[in-house]
This record gives sequence, structure tokens and C-alpha cells, in this order.
Amino acid sequence: MNSVTIHRPSSAIRASIELPRSKSVSNRALLMASLCGDLALVSNLSDGDDTRVMHELLRDNPQVMDCGAGGTTFRFLLAWASVREGEEHLLTGIPRLLERPHDDLINALRALGADIERVPEGYRVRGRALKGGEVHFESPISSQYLSALLMVAPLMKEGLTLRWTGTRLSEPFVHMTLKMLAHFGVYPRLELDGVRVDPGPYVPSPMRVPPDWSSAAFWYEIVALSPGAEVVLAGLGDDTMQGDREAQRLWAPWVGTRFTEKGAQLSHRAQPGTWEELPRNLRHVPDLFQPLALTLAARNQPAVFTGLDNLRVKETDRLRAVADVITRLGGVAAFAEGAFAVKKGLDHRTPGTFSPDIDHRMAMALAPLALQLGSITITDPTVVNKSYPSYWKDLEKAGFSIVFNG
Repeated sequence: MNSVTIHRPSSAIRASIELPRSKSVSNRALLMASLCGDLALVSNLSDGDDTRVMHELLRDNPQVMDCGAGGTTFRFLLAWASVREGEEHLLTGIPRLLERPHDDLINALRALGADIERVPEGYRVRGRALKGGEVHFESPISSQYLSALLMVAPLMKEGLTLRWTGTRLSEPFVHMTLKMLAHFGVYPRLELDGVRVDPGPYVPSPMRVPPDWSSAAFWYEIVALSPGAEVVLAGLGDDTMQGDREAQRLWAPWVGTRFTEKGAQLSHRAQPGTWEELPRNLRHVPDLFQPLALTLAARNQPAVFTGLDNLRVKETDRLRAVADVITRLGGVAAFAEGAFAVKKGLDHRTPGTFSPDIDHRMAMALAPLALQLGSITITDPTVVNKSYPSYWKDLEKAGFSIVFNG
């Protein structure tokens, strides 16, 4: 069984880290650049597997498009393939990807004129000119459905009126899509309960992908758990396009953030601030849940989170996975209906070996617990390649000892 053992540093952490580029920005930019007819418009792409696969599939345009484990890749390409007039594609991926919920997106595309057929291997999509019109989502389980539709909306004969009511999970990712549409010359109009995109051409415009705030969250976890730590995240700015910049506020009791010409400088607070024990709604930033919940558990800080409705249908059931980790390490946690509570923190018992269960973010959130436990072993270390291939090397750079086993 392949695994990696992470040992805590022997001295205070001092490091400058080059984060991966934003996977969310990369995949949106690639799809829009493809619709402009020029993938070279996008520079500084994420080097994660999801973006690599997205780029290869858009570049090579194979008839069979294997998206691996990438939910974003799969959903965005479903919409993209639907507007490729005269082309036929089979979209597929690993079994767990095909088991994840996609029906709301597929039904919306069909209502707009798409030809999508479920087949044993995945979904057969016959591209055509879509009529467009209006679709309505009531509390969709994924904001990716909306982003996928918005990006192909300019190609629809009648454009798209997209209504979005009820719970708005991961809303900043939809705003990211809207800002990127404007970058490529498409100007959506916000309406009372949604958005309108008129038909019209994309305008080619170069885009440089910024460093990834979602990946920065693991360094906030590290600095919060490491007295004396100072980490510079090179080139990371207070980027309003990425909702996960909220990390600087959520970790503020333990981590100071200062933006300089070098990037974001994170410093451990010797005198921690107060974590107000009110329920924290993370519906806009669910990707921060795992590192934040484990930070709080490691610091023995009770907390309640809400707005986590879609985390049970990610790469793994993230609520259950985090609760299992806390329980195994002597803490107490509970979850139900999109809410999660840390009730008692971790002790320092021997942790054994943890499986991330094909979830890249689970592996990366587990690793910093070595700071509390002395060491931790995680199976399937290559799972981080999905979004942050250099993660283990960057931990070594920060002073952790990384040992790969078998």
C-alpha cells in the first residue's frame, strides 16, 4: 500500500511557498478561450490533474472525453460539448464521478435544446445550436451547474435567462464566472433572482491565472498550529475574484495576514484572538471546511458550521470523513443536514494510517495534524495531484520530514 508519513518540523517554520495556480480560474478560462478558438489566450495554468485533463481534452477534442475524477471538468465539458455543432462526444470518468449528481445540469441543458443521452459508459452528447431561453434552479446542490450554463449561454440563439432561488451554495464561484465572462467580452445583466446573458460573440483576451486561495487554506492551517511560524505565499494577493480569500478572516484569531509586494505573509499569533462561538455559515466557501474544522479540533476550540449541504456529494462525504478523523483522534464531532459541530478537540494518541478516499482536499487537510501529533501517515499520496501536485515538496520546504512508504 502506497502511503506518505509526515513528521513535524524540528524548528519554527519559515518558508516562502509558490502556490499552484487557481484550478477554478484555469478551467473557466480554458473553456472560454476554447469558445474564442484560442487556448493560448490563457497563461500560468494550474498544474493539477483536473486542469491538465481539461486542457488536453479541449486541445485534442477526442470523441471519448475521459474526465477522470474531475467533477468541474465533467460538468463544464457537458455544456461545452452540447454547443459543438455537428460533433458527437462521449463524456466519461471514474465510476464515482458518474455516480455524483449531474441530473439537474443535464435536464437544464436538454430544456435549452441539448441532445444528451445516458449510456453505460457515461453520457453521449451530440452538439447542436441550442435555442436557449430560461431555466430555473431551486437550491441546486452545485454552483457548477450554473457556471457551466453561463459559459455557453452566448452561443444560444435566444441567450439565457438563469433564475436561481433558494439556497445559494458556493455563490462566489458563480460571481467568478460572471467576472470572467466580462473579461472575454460577454456582459451578463444581473436580475432580481438571477442573471441574463444575451447571445453574442466572445472577444479573445489574454488571461493570466492567479495563485490559488483554496490551496492557501492549508497553509493557514499550518501557521495556526505552529507557534512562531511565518510563511510567505508568493504572489498571492487579496484577489476579489476568488471567494476563498475569506480564509484570512476565518483564521484571523490565530493567523495574521499582511499583503506585501512579495505576496501574502502569514504569521502565527502568539496571543490568539477570540473565536466567537456562533454558527459559521460556510455555504459560500465550502472548500475551506476541512482545513478549518481540523484547525479548530487541533486547537480544542468548539465550533458549529452550517451551509455544508453539498459536501456529502464531493469526491467523498467530507462531513463524515472529517468527523471520523476527529473521533479517531480522541475528539468529538457531529453532523446532520449540512451542519457540523466540533464538540471536543483532539488528544495526542497514535493516529495510525488515514485514507483520504480519493479526496485531494482531505489528504492536504490531514497533513498539518503532524504538528500536533508528531507524525501522521496518509495513503494514496498522489491524490493531491488533482489540484496541488507540489504539496509534499512544499511541506518539505517548510521543514516537515516527508517519507514515502511502499
